[in-house]
Amino acid sequence: MATGAGWQPPYNTSSSTSNTTKYTPSSTSTAASMFYDGSLTLEYTQDLHLKMSKKIAQLTKVIYALNTKNDEHEEEIESLKEAHEDEVQHIVTETRDKIMQYKSKMADEADLRRRLASLEESVELHEHMKRQALAEFEMYRQRMEDSQLCTEAQHTQRVVSMSREVEEMRRDFEEKLRAFSQAQAQFEADKRRALEEMRATHRQEVEELLNNQQNQSATSTEDQEKLAELHRQELLFWRRGGTDGEGGGANEGQGPSVEEYEAKLGKAQEYYERELEAMRRTHQLTTENLLAWKRTEVELRKEFQAQEAALQRSLSKLRSELQKAQEEARENRDKTNRLQTSLANAEGTIKNLHKQLEEAIQDGEIWVMQLKDTEYELEGSRERVQQQATEILHKANRLLTGHPDVPRGDDQEPGPGAEPAEGEDGRLEEEREALLNQSQAANEQHKQQVLKLEQGYEKELSRLRAHYEEEMLRFKEAQVRALEEMEEEKHQAMSEEAQQEKEEEKRLLMTGRDQPPPRPSTATQLQVPTGIRTSAFTTCAFRFGNESTTPPDTLRCQTFTVSAFKSKLWVLAFKTDCTSQDLNP
Repeated sequence: MATGAGWQPPYNTSSSTSNTTKYTPSSTSTAASMFYDGSLTLEYTQDLHLKMSKKIAQLTKVIYALNTKNDEHEEEIESLKEAHEDEVQHIVTETRDKIMQYKSKMADEADLRRRLASLEESVELHEHMKRQALAEFEMYRQRMEDSQLCTEAQHTQRVVSMSREVEEMRRDFEEKLRAFSQAQAQFEADKRRALEEMRATHRQEVEELLNNQQNQSATSTEDQEKLAELHRQELLFWRRGGTDGEGGGANEGQGPSVEEYEAKLGKAQEYYERELEAMRRTHQLTTENLLAWKRTEVELRKEFQAQEAALQRSLSKLRSELQKAQEEARENRDKTNRLQTSLANAEGTIKNLHKQLEEAIQDGEIWVMQLKDTEYELEGSRERVQQQATEILHKANRLLTGHPDVPRGDDQEPGPGAEPAEGEDGRLEEEREALLNQSQAANEQHKQQVLKLEQGYEKELSRLRAHYEEEMLRFKEAQVRALEEMEEEKHQAMSEEAQQEKEEEKRLLMTGRDQPPPRPSTATQLQVPTGIRTSAFTTCAFRFGNESTTPPDTLRCQTFTVSAFKSKLWVLAFKTDCTSQDLNP
């Protein structure tokens, strides 16, 4: 290629930054005319013409080669431009889709934030409900402790009072039993002494009656013998007087007549028969009275045996009630011990629940912190993805606005200028795919973590709620059982108090109306003490006369009726005073 002082390049080298244009023949002629116009002052020779012709031929070849290469390069650039536009359009589409995905993810994140806010509100509500439940449970526990202390104090006081009352009842029963034994012994002694006196008195009176009867019999026998002797003498006198004649007639007016003696004899016989009849009646009455006494004795013995059996049953019932009260006191002590044990177990359970609740609160705080860390990481990942997307957009814009360099000489090729652009596009595509994969992995990880945290939180919340409801139900059942036991103990205490009041009234009536029985005398009247009441009871008052001529027809039986017993001890004591077998002579 020829060069000279006046040589100018046929094309502009600064066209690398603008679009290349194709060389035409008009441009060649224009360049030749400019050449000739510029070289008018030079000397035109044949050699120069030849050189110029060669040079023109070379330039024509170069121009042709350049035009060919330029056409190829323009075709390559056009294809690259189309491919680049397609790639940019694809990148824009993918970027738009990615932006839409990011927007949807941001919407999901907003929903997640709202859900997290709602979860935090539910956590705060749960904390508030938990604090309120803990406050209510603390109040309930305090109330239950107060009621338990009050119940224990009342139960202890009741047990002490019941023990004291049982001890007093036992001492009172022993004193009553001792007094009853003493009274029974005294009544036995008084009975024996009274029976001895009555036996002696009855024996003496019977002897006196027998002596009087014997004296009367002897007197009547003597009178009869005297009357018979007198009658015989009178008969002999009258017989003797009949033989004497007038002498007897003279004495007739002086002596009693036979009719008078017969009348006197009849009167004496009638008197004697009346006396015998009276004695028979007296003996029969005495026998009937003795039989009546024996029947009364049998009836009284049966009645007092029944009363003694009733007293024995009452005594055994009182002993069984005492044993039952002791067993109930023992059961109450056992119940108190069981309640104390259950209270200690409940306190331990409450402490464990408090500890579990604190652990759950700490776990919730840890989960909230982990959730916040995950949110921070997600925010950082989102910012990095946005920054990388911005860089991709900038690079795409640079690719859209950039142009490849044009070669300046024969040794420069325009084709390899597209290779860096293709490498940059591949690298950008790889970076975009890596960023997309990383973002998707981060989103999936974040979703899994959030879902796991939500599931764990829901499980823990449901477990705590179920445990709390179970504990509340168990404590309510324990409260109901405690109230039922308190009601049963109260009802039992009221029934025991009513029974004790009834027994106290009986005891007061017994001690207020007890009177010692009177000691029997010669004229003895067996009386039931004042205050003793029975359905039908008979006592006999014995009165013995001391007239010598009057038969013992003054034995009388007086009957009276008294109503119900108030004192069983007096009945048992009175049993010893009315045994009719000791009344037999």
